[in-house]
Amino acid sequence: MANIQWGYAVNQWRNMEVDFVRKDQMESAFKVISVCGFNAIEITDTALGGHMIPDYFGTAHAFMEFLHGCGVERVCSLNTGIDFGVSPTNPADHDRMVAGASRSAQFIAELGATRLVVRPMPPYWREAPITDEKIKAAAECWNRVGEATRAAGVVTTMHVDFLCGVRNPEALEKLLALTSPETVGLTLDTAELTIAGIDPVGFYKKHHARVNHLHFKDAVTTDTLDEYKDPNAEIDYWPNNLILAGAKRHVERWYYEMGTPGGLVDFPALAEAMLEHNYEGWVVVESDQSPFTEESVMLNGWYKRFVLSKVLTGNAHAAVR
Repeated sequence: MANIQWGYAVNQWRNMEVDFVRKDQMESAFKVISVCGFNAIEITDTALGGHMIPDYFGTAHAFMEFLHGCGVERVCSLNTGIDFGVSPTNPADHDRMVAGASRSAQFIAELGATRLVVRPMPPYWREAPITDEKIKAAAECWNRVGEATRAAGVVTTMHVDFLCGVRNPEALEKLLALTSPETVGLTLDTAELTIAGIDPVGFYKKHHARVNHLHFKDAVTTDTLDEYKDPNAEIDYWPNNLILAGAKRHVERWYYEMGTPGGLVDFPALAEAMLEHNYEGWVVVESDQSPFTEESVMLNGWYKRFVLSKVLTGNAHAAVR
């Protein structure tokens, strides 16, 4: 293994409209991330994506100076919807999505980022039934997006979550077969796959050649009632949605810190598989839904340092930062 680098997602700080909008809030978050052993951040559309950095800092250079002053080296990735109100299953939307992806890639390249993380299909209930025609249209879209972002030195990578239209193995296999390995990668999210009933370790072993980005977070329960199919399951519809309100079972949190007692993700086994298959690239740790954001970073930083780093440095040639 040549190099594994660790980033942290800043989405957990953006739980309310008034969160993460002042520079002192950003400074506090970045410094916690840095001292806990993470040298980069992943931003989102609502947490430093889009117009936020230009509006707050003026230029990418000014933001990078601010970031460096907090002990963080760079932005590693942007987790984005590219454009709202469009779908990759609709060929009429493809031109707009490609243009949006190209703009995003050019913007984040100035921040040092190398990954544009995209949702391969909107939530299942919006797209059902998931037909071969829709999967083919989505693949054509992401192939075009991948070519567009590569021109800026940024690789497109598809992030499958448990609400996604392509969230079962059969649909995923079809999508992967129709997308180019040269330009379209795969983000493996440990908690999202687990909640969807997919073992992330086995999934990684099977698809390691396509996985070029990782999201690490734990889960303690799965969607046993298939509530991902329910209308308005996604986060946009408070208070009856699956993510925020816990749906019928009132699940308190879907996502947890690594090493949480009762956690379903076998992170050491995944780290062993990463060693075996020489994974190179970013591992972005997330704390979605955390009620105590700083504490979550500290817990994840401890687990990274005292559990995962020991596994990953079992290879004398590994460089884990």
